Amino acid sequence: MQDYVTPSGLIMLGAIATCIALLIAAIAATPAATKSGWMLVRPGSMHWFSFYCSAALFALIAWVWIFVGSARSDAAFQMRIAFWLSFTFGIGAVYSGVLIRKLCKMALRMRGRQIAYVDSDGREASQSIDNFTAFRRRWRGDYQLLFNDGTVITLDPYAKNSDEFMGRLFDEPLPEEL
Repeated sequence: MQDYVTPSGLIMLGAIATCIALLIAAIAATPAATKSGWMLVRPGSMHWFSFYCSAALFALIAWVWIFVGSARSDAAFQMRIAFWLSFTFGIGAVYSGVLIRKLCKMALRMRGRQIAYVDSDGREASQSIDNFTAFRRRWRGDYQLLFNDGTVITLDPYAKNSDEFMGRLFDEPLPEEL
């Protein structure tokens, strides 16, 4: 290990590595929502690319920070930057993993005029497209779909089949925007 590697830095990077490993296990343990005849909204290639590439860059830069170091005159500065780069990529991987897990767990799907999903309590729920009243785009870019009974469903526009989902939702005349 290099001289500048501190216990607090190791703990921070170790915590992120643990979170990434737990997210990989949680995503793998989430049952696949394959229902015949239903169009399923699931994590898209952007989600997977972001998760795995951020995790790989986190691991590579952390390895350089812990074991390789630098022989240049500004090595301390370089390694401080390497630590924060590794930390940032790790946080990005955790965030992407949480989004993937949320999409997998929600199992949002549509068939005909019916929308089905798993709500936040883990129960199967459904809505009719006829009950759809409005939508809005949040600052993060995701959509919030509002239904007559007050139900709000969040739709990630980068998820696989989200464009088709929104297209089917708006086959009827457009509702008011929130």
